[in-house]
Amino acid sequence: MKFLKRIQRIKKRQVWGTLLLISTMAFGTISCDDDGSEDGVMSVEEAEAGWLIGYRTRTPQGLVWYMEVNEELPAETDQASAVEIGFNGNIFTFGSGVWTWNGDAATITKWEVDRTTLEFSVSGLLSLASAGIAGNAPNVFFSETRAFVSFLSEGLVVEWNPSTMEIITVHEVDPLPDLGASFGFYTEQVIYATSDGKIMMPIVFPPPNSTTEFPNPPGAMMAVFDPVASSIVYNRDNRMIANHSALLQDPVDGAFYMVPNFANSYWEPYFDLTGQGVLYGVLRINADGSFDPDFLVDLTDLVDITFLRSQFFIYDQNFVLSYLDEADYQHPDAYSDRFASFGQTPELIIVDLVNGNVTDFAGFNGSGFEQGFFLGSVEGENYFSGFNSATEQGGLLIQDGINALTTVTVHNGNNDFQAIDKLW
Repeated sequence: MKFLKRIQRIKKRQVWGTLLLISTMAFGTISCDDDGSEDGVMSVEEAEAGWLIGYRTRTPQGLVWYMEVNEELPAETDQASAVEIGFNGNIFTFGSGVWTWNGDAATITKWEVDRTTLEFSVSGLLSLASAGIAGNAPNVFFSETRAFVSFLSEGLVVEWNPSTMEIITVHEVDPLPDLGASFGFYTEQVIYATSDGKIMMPIVFPPPNSTTEFPNPPGAMMAVFDPVASSIVYNRDNRMIANHSALLQDPVDGAFYMVPNFANSYWEPYFDLTGQGVLYGVLRINADGSFDPDFLVDLTDLVDITFLRSQFFIYDQNFVLSYLDEADYQHPDAYSDRFASFGQTPELIIVDLVNGNVTDFAGFNGSGFEQGFFLGSVEGENYFSGFNSATEQGGLLIQDGINALTTVTVHNGNNDFQAIDKLW
């Protein structure tokens, strides 16, 4: 198998060095061989592929990020040999390039991967501290020389050059609008390039910290940033009360959908929702980041959802999700006790967004995992991050159609995978 994983990669470089030294001592000099090596230097074959995986491990201090590169996707992560990124991090990839974000230091690090040893080395560092960027800062690439990091709570979008590791422009835009309430989080977490050269950013917020407050106005929110005009527009859709932090893209037709956040379940029964948008809706996003006014699926018309647990993916206009119904979950009397739902096993279903048919989802059966989320597509294959709360294992899963997820890599770190890409 790939020459015994390429002699366990460079963990056995010492063995090669010892053998070379012994050979040199025994024969004096090494002449040019049939394999083309010269002057006593043995040629080392480059890895045929470089698969990057990023994952997190739960520690008493918090979630620590790691990344590693392998010639093939391994059966299990090798955290001991992986690069530790830190607590408040993220991993960016584009082409064969790798960058990491340190939210505590507000820096982007550029990494090179040796194609022979598969080892990482730092090749650049860019600080965004002077621009006022810190904490979570989602990134999107337009090219090898143009990318964007956003921090809308401060009204900032930084345009930077991933090749030279320099700031191109700091765009000052209208910050997130004041909704007249306080939230546990109110931010953009994942951002996307549109087909017309703009950036769309779904804005997520949960119910307010107190039942005496109410957003004004509530509604699904999408920010659209125009880097040419250096301006931003906050599109609202009051048909749904709030949305998930990430869009779900259908890999079959490429359409983006906005789905509800799990925290939408915390609105009811603690707030007066008379005249408000639906809690569990699915909206379709136009290519320019606007809402499709002719598309809304109210999931409560099809399923008795009392608590939405997870939004897995949309495949060929079929939405896969998990939920608890009123037979399995009752809202606690006190708003402060609303998080008690996570100890219960949800139901997994497929909702056909075209005809409304609802069927059971068995995709996790046999995978060893009970939940997951979409990571990305690599060479036409869809990958998901799975988690099993009983075993505290994370899993890298590959999709085969709508109803089959197969485990590729296991992570024993009491957390999940966060990145996958094939660098070459």
